[in-house]
Amino acid sequence: MKELTATGRTVDEAVQSGLKQLELQADDVEIAVIDKGKKGLFGIFGHQPAVVKIREKADPIKEAKQYLENVISNMGIQAQVMAEEEPKRVVFRLQGDKTALLIGKRGQTLNALETLTQLVINRHSDRYIHVVVDAEGYRAKRKETLTQLALKLADQASRQKKDIHLEPMPSSERKVIHDILSGYSKEIETYSTGEDHNRHLVISYKK
Repeated sequence: MKELTATGRTVDEAVQSGLKQLELQADDVEIAVIDKGKKGLFGIFGHQPAVVKIREKADPIKEAKQYLENVISNMGIQAQVMAEEEPKRVVFRLQGDKTALLIGKRGQTLNALETLTQLVINRHSDRYIHVVVDAEGYRAKRKETLTQLALKLADQASRQKKDIHLEPMPSSERKVIHDILSGYSKEIETYSTGEDHNRHLVISYKK
């Protein structure tokens, strides 16, 4: 991020000088007035310039992308991170020769990267941004797997007239199953239970 300290005869003049040097607009920066300055006697004697500190506002997506790149690099893996901004979310796609290592068993590593990136991007944003981290089209493949699993277990719960507890999974995956089964049957409902890493979905038979 760019930042500098600028001076001028007035605060406004100092700000304009700083913006010109940074080649940024007022909406792109945060401004802190260090000294309002002093006109001095007759506008000459004892004059003190106004001093401001101008700092470029953090770009949430750039910050998150940089963070993700650093984490992957520290894992000893070379991968390119592509950011795709969509209306309600940002998708970070990982490309490289060893992206399978970034997915991990049942997507556990990818889910962890997604959670951390979610925290970073929203630390720098004044509105909530949903993050998806994907590699090798894993998210689409996983959704298909979850769809088949949800329908199979819902059928089992209906036939056996009992509740079925699934393994712990991230909220995004629980939501996929919930959405799939929301109109499945009047006899079936879904809800989440458990805390933290043990939070899981229950496919419940309405007795």
